[in-house]
Amino acid sequence: MDQNKPDKITLKDEIIIAFRPIEQLFQIMDSTSVELYGELTRSYSEVGVTLCKNFRQRLDAILDMQSGGSSDE
Repeated sequence: MDQNKPDKITLKDEIIIAFRPIEQLFQIMDSTSVELYGELTRSYSEVGVTLCKNFRQRLDAILDMQSGGSSDE
């Protein structure tokens, strides 16, 4: 493998680590009390968690396309 190009797993891990605080924010929002903060916070959380899931799926698809769909890892 080219030493200047990070491997797919390392790249994916670095992106996920950078994205994790955003994902955790939505998880925290999901655990907030509806009685104290209302339903709106939970609604934002649901949208955020769905976006995070879609982001991870898209990241996998992009990295698979970049590697040509090969399974040499």
